[in-house]
Amino acid sequence: MKPLLTKVLLALAMVATLPSCAVAQKVEVVSSLVMPPSADYGRLNKLRTEGRMTKVYVDMLRTADGADKAHFPPEMAQLVDITPLGLTRLFTDTILKSRRFEVYDLRSTVTAEQADVMIDAQIIAANQEFKPLEGGVQAAHTSVLLSVQMKDIYTGKYLLGTAVQVEGRTGLVSGDRAVLMPGESPSDPAIRNKLMIDYQRALRRAFVLAGQRIEGILRPQGVVTVVDGNDMALMGGQQHGFQDGDELIVFRSKLITVGDSEKFGITKPIALVRCTGVGTETSQCAVVRKLADVQPSETDFAIITDASLRKTRWE
Repeated sequence: MKPLLTKVLLALAMVATLPSCAVAQKVEVVSSLVMPPSADYGRLNKLRTEGRMTKVYVDMLRTADGADKAHFPPEMAQLVDITPLGLTRLFTDTILKSRRFEVYDLRSTVTAEQADVMIDAQIIAANQEFKPLEGGVQAAHTSVLLSVQMKDIYTGKYLLGTAVQVEGRTGLVSGDRAVLMPGESPSDPAIRNKLMIDYQRALRRAFVLAGQRIEGILRPQGVVTVVDGNDMALMGGQQHGFQDGDELIVFRSKLITVGDSEKFGITKPIALVRCTGVGTETSQCAVVRKLADVQPSETDFAIITDASLRKTRWE
């Protein structure tokens, strides 16, 4: 109980020192609010009992035919380590940029069994074709198709339901193309290097899209600890994936028992809050919108909105 008591006292102190501009902020009263998906009591309870964010373990599987480099031209290896270990490192470094969860791979001391979620990714295909533009110019259209699975280590449940495929693409719009001028050949060494860079960009984009899907499922959640009018404190801070300026939906839900675990029943969104005082373990937030007939309380929970997730810098 002592760590929890310490956090509650800290949250009280944060509310007591809220800036006057936060207290005076105008609150919009609305008839409804949108509840973000993927509220998960199991992960939120780890925050309450262990004070940590979700641990994710990442592994790139070998290509379907067993050849590590089968999908890319040989020159690609000069730019990117396209072995499973190298691709795992690139994928891990990409999704680390979200700062919404802890990420581990073979370089870390944490094994898959010590993580909460296991992510397996596999490159299904990588293609590059040339399409004509005006004046004999050709544009490279490059794509990398990635298959991703997420599994809860404790329950064995696949969090995406099934394997999800994402495709990183280049060449669709002007300014995002590798272009071959009249007379240039894809076999020329300088042109080959440019085309390999295009493959690299498509690969990174596939990883970014996969990271965004993962972030949408493992979105940060918090627990309301103190309410003072339209200001509140949350258990949940930087080390749990929150960032300054994040907007959260405060929601209410009764717990139900499914098998040997507790889960959220019907979730009712009651307020939209903006957090401008995000500390290491707790955050202070102010209500921006709320329902007319209900007031947030210390029994409520909070989850980050899609709009805040879209602000995450991935590249």
